[in-house]
Amino acid sequence: MKKEIKGIISLAVAVVVVAAMVGLLFWQRNREVPEEYVPVAPPQVVRLVERREDEIVKVVFQDEDGTRTLLPFIDEDGRTQWMWEGVEYVLHLPYARNKARAGFSIFSSQVIHENVREVPDLRLEDFGFSQVIMTAHYDDGTSLSLYMGGPTPDFSGYFVMVEGDPGLYVITRANGDRLLLGLDDLLCRMLPIWDAETIDYVLINEQGRDPIEFIRVDHEEIEGMTLLRMLYPMPDRDVHASGFEFHVLEDFSSFMFSGVVSVHPTDLRPYGLDDPGLEFIYEAFHGQAHLLFGDVFFRDVNGEETAFIYVKFADRPHVFEALYEPVRALQDVNFLRFVERFIYLVNIQSVERINIVSQDGEIEIYINQVEDSNDIAPTVNGEAIADQPFRVAYRLLVGLGIDGEIEPFTPRTAPVHTVTYTHFEYDDVELRFYVYDENFFAVSVDGEEIWFVTSRLSFDRFLAHLAGIQRIG
Repeated sequence: MKKEIKGIISLAVAVVVVAAMVGLLFWQRNREVPEEYVPVAPPQVVRLVERREDEIVKVVFQDEDGTRTLLPFIDEDGRTQWMWEGVEYVLHLPYARNKARAGFSIFSSQVIHENVREVPDLRLEDFGFSQVIMTAHYDDGTSLSLYMGGPTPDFSGYFVMVEGDPGLYVITRANGDRLLLGLDDLLCRMLPIWDAETIDYVLINEQGRDPIEFIRVDHEEIEGMTLLRMLYPMPDRDVHASGFEFHVLEDFSSFMFSGVVSVHPTDLRPYGLDDPGLEFIYEAFHGQAHLLFGDVFFRDVNGEETAFIYVKFADRPHVFEALYEPVRALQDVNFLRFVERFIYLVNIQSVERINIVSQDGEIEIYINQVEDSNDIAPTVNGEAIADQPFRVAYRLLVGLGIDGEIEPFTPRTAPVHTVTYTHFEYDDVELRFYVYDENFFAVSVDGEEIWFVTSRLSFDRFLAHLAGIQRIG
């Protein structure tokens, strides 16, 4: 067994060595870099650029795509940040600063030769010096240029030279990659943490469906406590954060931009973003996002057809692409899964009276709040009944649930039951119950279009309990 393990290790080492030699030979033949200039010495740290960041006026980059400039500015916290000259694009500030960093601080990881002039047959083009030229301009009127070549044979760094310095150096791959960052790479694509417990505002607006909108509000009775409260389509209904997390955000949590399609398109129609099919607004104390989603398209990824979707920030011109699968969580959202599922849940202390008009007659209920107390002295059609038995009936009424969603319609017949709540401080609320089938009533709230049903058995149970309460006196 030991011999077999040793054999496997020896074979693996041999493969690695051969691969390294082949790679080096291939690079030498294609780049024709003289062998004596391949870095083999131990790392040598030489400060190539050493200035203060606040001395920089601008940093100019030149490459095959043209000339671009980064400008410094002071943010609201007094820190130096960087912007793209000529446009007000939102940049990823740490990335922009890393690109500009070479203008005030960069060091070598290897010295190839201290003076290339001493080697007359050395050709700098063999080292790829045609990629990037960075020129930093300082507030004292001086400037400094950094010339960046190609990668080293082992791809661990890049060859560089500095204006006025005859030396040939290597900088680390990390530093070189920062210099190569383009505008696509610098665009800010940061998204907030998708967390239902910290939401302040949400809007899910999909074409062809009612929007879903809710906000965070202060609890009316408990100081310091907040609730999520729906604005539409069921105003003033509580939203259960855990339910929204489970049914929507949990699947959406993996959403991210996978690439830039166009930095500044002149026409959004090719992406379906001139008339977005889906709008999503998410606001929380730790961040916010206003996203517009366009057309879905497909691309082969590792031999498998994969769906993507075009997306952009509402206030920025850039068009991104993203995997479509997480976005499905925002489509065809059934808010009944995370909203409080009562037709009209209201505190008994805020109700003055309840009128119930049915085909069999009318019931008039007065709550009769007892002054300086939470007790009540209810009456039904003028007859007094006990407090606690009535509260059971009241809970059956206000506890009538939304038992299903139906295709919205406007009724053209008379309701079977009409329940009207008269409040002390709020407008009346009227519930109209229409026969939907033998098991359910279709319910309209304040005359609005009907889109849900409730159990007929539950309403009948309320009427039976109310009729069975013993009258006082």
